[in-house]
Amino acid sequence: MTQLTSKNRKIIKDKKYMHWVCDSHPCYVCDLQGKLNYHQIQFHHLQGKHRIGAMLRDDSTGIPICFQHHQDLTFKYGERKFWEMLQVDPINYAMELYLEYQQEHKK
Repeated sequence: MTQLTSKNRKIIKDKKYMHWVCDSHPCYVCDLQGKLNYHQIQFHHLQGKHRIGAMLRDDSTGIPICFQHHQDLTFKYGERKFWEMLQVDPINYAMELYLEYQQEHKK
C-alpha cells in the first residue's frame, strides 16, 4: 500500500465526487470476488499503509465499499490487515476512479 500523507500531495474535498463514486460503482471488494454489489455502498477513505493520529481525509483516495465490508475493514481487521488478506492495493483503483471522474466532469 502506498503511504498517503498531506506532505506529499494536496488534500482534496469533493462531496459531489463521493456521491458519484457511491451512486455509480459497486463495492470494490465484492467486485473483486465476482459479485456486483450496489447495495448500501459507502465511501471509504483509504488511510495508507501507516495511519498516524487523525489523518486528514482526502476524497480523491476513496473507494466504494458495501456496508458489510466497511464494517469488517473498520472494526474487525483494520485497514492494513484487511487489504493484506485480499492481497490487493486499492490505491490504484482509487486513483483510476478519481481520474475517470475528472475526465467526465471537466469544467
